[in-house]
Amino acid sequence: MIRPARHDPATVYTITTATQSGPPPVPYAAAPPPSPEAPLPGVELVTLPGGEQQWAYVGPRGRLVAPGPVPQPVPAWAKTAALLMFAASGSAVLAGFALSLAGPWLQVLAYALMAFAVAVAVVAFVVRGIATRSGRRGSGGSTTARASATATGRTVLGGKVTATATATATNK
Repeated sequence: MIRPARHDPATVYTITTATQSGPPPVPYAAAPPPSPEAPLPGVELVTLPGGEQQWAYVGPRGRLVAPGPVPQPVPAWAKTAALLMFAASGSAVLAGFALSLAGPWLQVLAYALMAFAVAVAVVAFVVRGIATRSGRRGSGGSTTARASATATGRTVLGGKVTATATATATNK
């Protein structure tokens, strides 16, 4: 708690009542009317809110500037695209993660398809060779050709994957 600065019992202020005895005296005299000519260059005669006229410096009056372009609302297609970007980016992340998990399996599948293609090519060449030789000899007979290809690999979880392709060609 803050204690007062004075501790003596003397009265600090006195309350009095005023008597109604006419208008209060004016402490200042009214200003004389301004002269009609400007006292200094660059000043103008202005009227104050109280009705008084005074000489005052007035800043330069600038031209009115035309308002700038009115901002247009965002098109609906832009809002839709912005809302779909989150779903599209999430889908892309999940697809990349799935491909990283399936990468070894896809590699094994590619090796198996390559082995199958080689086996088919070998069988085709064997059948063509047999067909051309048998056509030259003119003798009939039965010929069978068989080709096999095997590919192995490891899965993401450490398992083993084996793919085998076999092709058989018979000439009668």
